[in-house]
Amino acid sequence: MPGLLAGIGTWIADRWLQTVVLSGMLWVATLVVAARLGQSHPFDAARLHTWLDEIASQRAGHSPAAILLAVAAALLTAGAAGLAAGALGALHQRLWGADGSSPALAWLPRWRRRWWQRRYSERARRAVADALAADLAEPRDPVLATAREARAERALRLRTEREPHRPTRIGDTLHAVAVRLRARYDLDLDLAWPRLWAVLDEPLRADLAGARAAYDSAARLAGWSVLYAVLTVLWWPAALIGAGVFVTAVARARGAAAVLASLVEAAVDLRLTELADQLGVRPDTGELTELGQAVGRRLGRPTRS
Repeated sequence: MPGLLAGIGTWIADRWLQTVVLSGMLWVATLVVAARLGQSHPFDAARLHTWLDEIASQRAGHSPAAILLAVAAALLTAGAAGLAAGALGALHQRLWGADGSSPALAWLPRWRRRWWQRRYSERARRAVADALAADLAEPRDPVLATAREARAERALRLRTEREPHRPTRIGDTLHAVAVRLRARYDLDLDLAWPRLWAVLDEPLRADLAGARAAYDSAARLAGWSVLYAVLTVLWWPAALIGAGVFVTAVARARGAAAVLASLVEAAVDLRLTELADQLGVRPDTGELTELGQAVGRRLGRPTRS
């Protein structure tokens, strides 16, 4: 037991150092720069150099107690900032995964759908017109006509299949998995997932955990972008840093969400039959919807009629 507790403590300390303190110390350094340079001298490195020289020349700058207190204050500030970034990251995850039913967010899906329809309706119209022109051209080129017909079909399918339904693209990615699994298996993913997790093999669990960790990390990075943006009141270049961090966070979150969604879908495809066997409800027929309905009934929630 002491060895186990020591191992857990070492792991927690490493994770805290990586996710909180290091990022927090970078933010604390930016805070110090912002406070010293201010709005009137945003890029005056000489001003910062002079301030550091003044600290070095003072007696307190060589006192071990003063140095220890400064390091402790910096670590505490970094830790507090890291906790704040984690909380803000959790809020970003709620926003990214929101369904748009709340009045504050209801306008976003509507706006995204209008934008999508304007953009892809025109693209689909041009693709269909090109396909018709190639089909009616004299002499008719079969290869060109077939290629343009395929492009028109893809444009029309893209317009309908990927139409936004959530306030964010990340929300659409995560929601699309549940929709596809509901259509394929008539399965309530929220209800079945905890039981399905129990029958997954270790490699797939590790992949899912890694994808979720990447998504959490991207959300935490979005939280840091907010904290950098707050420093704009002291130093306007912090707005540029915050914007860059936020763009990076969103890009990472989109990639992580896509990987996570694919892995969840793969887990259901590969292990739903095993879950039905474990629950003792595997149907005799090979119908996928009956498989999902049987699991749903066994777990206590009615399926669609």
